[in-house]
Amino acid sequence: MSNKRRIFLIVISITIGMGLSVIIFLMKNKGKALSEMDYLWLGTNLFFSLLIVGGIGLYFMKKKDNDLRK
Repeated sequence: MSNKRRIFLIVISITIGMGLSVIIFLMKNKGKALSEMDYLWLGTNLFFSLLIVGGIGLYFMKKKDNDLRK
């Protein structure tokens, strides 16, 4: 898999995950505006998703395809 495709998949994954998180928070608040604590939770969610998914993606980008098949 090329690095460009891998980055595209990481961006799509994080975007879909954040979108679902926002929808869940809006459903929890029954359509009302999000509170300060909700934004903090969403920010924390974004930070850790970038850290985990981005870290794994970078790890695989540095590995050669032959190393992954072993």
